[in-house]
Amino acid sequence: DDGGRERGLSLSDLSRIPTRFTGNAPRASSGNRACLLPPDDGPCRALVPRWYYDRHTQSCQQFTYGGCYGNANNFLTFDDCEKSCWTIKKVPKLCRMEADGGPCRSYLRRYAFNLSSMRCEEFIYGGCYGNANNFRDLQSCVDHCLPEKTGPLLCYSPKDEGLCSSSVPRYYYDIKTKSCKEFRYTGCGGNANNFVTETDCYNVCRNGKEKHNCMLLPRTFRKHA
Repeated sequence: DDGGRERGLSLSDLSRIPTRFTGNAPRASSGNRACLLPPDDGPCRALVPRWYYDRHTQSCQQFTYGGCYGNANNFLTFDDCEKSCWTIKKVPKLCRMEADGGPCRSYLRRYAFNLSSMRCEEFIYGGCYGNANNFRDLQSCVDHCLPEKTGPLLCYSPKDEGLCSSSVPRYYYDIKTKSCKEFRYTGCGGNANNFVTETDCYNVCRNGKEKHNCMLLPRTFRKHA
């Protein structure tokens, strides 16, 4: 009841609450993606010791779970946390900072490492202050924050369907799952993470083969006057 919510619940109180309110936190949807979620104690007021993976300190830390909801970055023991999250790549301290555009009003395209997606992403920098997670180009960001990268830089670009209205089957390399996936390319624009076949995709992004110049950028269709 409301009184219980105001004063908090002890473990003995918790044992009398229906199971649906005190079950385990939601499970991870795939792989160790849950380890990159922020800690979430949930809306309830129990005091349950749990462990979560802190992406900023890159270690497992204890927190107090409220007993319901929350997210999948929630482990019963330190060992459970370690076993689930040990494969998360360690990155330099500055790469763990949140992207910061700063207070000024310039419009500079920069790149920062995003701990949630574990990739370098573009952001707009205002031109002053901010922090050190600020790179002038994608290559600099990847070299500094992902020194163990495999495959050429183009494989780290996000999926981009392009700007037109066609529907052409193509493949892109998904850095999170380390696999090539099919997508629908619209026929113009897009980026170089765009392959005609799945084999081409794996040859370049897994095996390190050079992408042929004729395939380097998606073909752009232009209207003739």
